[in-house]
Amino acid sequence: MESTIGVLGTGMSVAPTNGPGDGAELSLEDLAQAIRAHRLYLAARPNGLRLQMKAADLTGFDLSGLALSDAILTGANFRRSVLRRCNFDGADLFGASFVSADLREASLVGADMRGANFTKACLRNTLFERADLRPGQLVLWKDRRKARQEAALREAVLVNANFTDADLTGANLTRASLEGADFSNAALFGANLSGADLRGADFSMAKLKGAILNNAAVAGATFQGADLRDAELRNVAMATADWAEARMMGAIYHRNQSDFPPEIREGLDGHVRWINSNGKQGKRFDVSDAAFVGTDFDGCDLSGAIFRNCDFTRATFRDSKLQIAQFPGCRMRETCFENSELSGASFEGCDLTRAMMRNAVMRAIELLSASGESTGRMWPTNLRNAQLADSDIRGADLRGARLTGADLTNCNLSGADLRDTDIDKANTTGTTLVHCRLK
Repeated sequence: MESTIGVLGTGMSVAPTNGPGDGAELSLEDLAQAIRAHRLYLAARPNGLRLQMKAADLTGFDLSGLALSDAILTGANFRRSVLRRCNFDGADLFGASFVSADLREASLVGADMRGANFTKACLRNTLFERADLRPGQLVLWKDRRKARQEAALREAVLVNANFTDADLTGANLTRASLEGADFSNAALFGANLSGADLRGADFSMAKLKGAILNNAAVAGATFQGADLRDAELRNVAMATADWAEARMMGAIYHRNQSDFPPEIREGLDGHVRWINSNGKQGKRFDVSDAAFVGTDFDGCDLSGAIFRNCDFTRATFRDSKLQIAQFPGCRMRETCFENSELSGASFEGCDLTRAMMRNAVMRAIELLSASGESTGRMWPTNLRNAQLADSDIRGADLRGARLTGADLTNCNLSGADLRDTDIDKANTTGTTLVHCRLK
C-alpha cells in the first residue's frame, strides 16, 4: 500500500487508489469531501450529505477508524483495503467485495451484506450483530453482459467475531477461521462451514438446519439448543463439543466414532487435514491389503481416499462421502452404500456382489482447480468390469457412469437415472429396469 496522502480528521487517513463511484472517476479529493460531508450528515449538521458510492473502486485504501455507518456502498470494491475499526453499522454493502481486506475490530451491526465477498479477509473481533449475510446477486452491466457476485466468506479469518442474531442463510464459510466466534441465535440455514475452525465457538440456539459442517473442528464449541436437523457433520469429532438439547433429526454424522480402531481414527484425522488444506497438510487415507470386514464407516468423508486390495465385506458406508475415492481390487460383497455420495469414485473390477447402493449418487463429477474454480472437466464414476450381481441399486443416480463389462445380473435398478451411461455394454441378464431414465 502506498503512503498516506490526506487527513480526514484526527487519526483518519486515505491511501491512494483512484476508482469510479456510480460509474464516474473518483478522485481522492472527491472521496475526502464525501466522507467529510457524511460525517456532518451523521451529526445532523448543516451541509451534511449521506455517502453514496455505488460500485466505487476503493481497492487498497486505508480507511481505518472512519465512521461510515448508514453509507450506501452497494457493489463497492474494498479488495486489500485496510478498514480496521471502521464503523459500517446499518450500511448498504450489498454485493461489496472485501477480498483480502483487513476489517479487524470493525463494526457492521445491522449492515446489509447480502452477496458480499469476504474471501480471505481478516475479521478478528469484528461485530456482525443483526447483520444480513445471506447469499445474493448483484447484477451489473459490463460489456453488455451481467456480472454476478455471490456471497463468500471462504477462508476468512473471523476469530472472536460476533454474529449474534445475524442472518447467514446459505453463507459460504468453507475453511474459515471462526475460533471463539459468537453465533448465538444466528440464522445459518443451509450455510456451508466445511473444514471451518469452530473451536470454542458459540452456536447456542443457532438455526443450522441443512447446514454443512463436514470436516469442521469443533473442540470446545457449544451447540446447546441449536437446530441441526438435516445437517451434514461427516468426520466431525462429536465428543469434543457440547450438543445438549440440540435438534439432530436427519443429521448425518458418525454415531460410533469411539469404536474405530486407533489406526482408522489416525487415518481419518490425517485425511481431514488433507481435505481441509487441499493436500498441503495431513495425509491422504491410502492403505493396501487391509481388512475392514463389517466396519462401520457411516457418515464419514473419505473423498479422494485410496484403498488397494482391501476387504470391505459387509462394511457400511451409509450417508458417506466418497467422491473420487479409489478401490482397486477391493472385495466389497454385501457392502452398504445407501444414500452415499460416490461421484467420480472408481470401483473398476471390484467384487460388489449383493451390494446395497439404494439412492447412491454415482454421477460424473466436475473437477475443480486448486482454488476451487470450475474447470469444465467431468470425471465419471468407474464401474467397468465390476461384479454387481444381485445388487440393490434402486433410485441411484448413475448419470455418465462407465459400466462397460460390468456384471449387473439380477440387479434391481428400478427408478435409477442411467442417462449418458454405457449400460448397453454391461451384462444386464435378469436386471430390473422399471421406471429407469435412459434418455
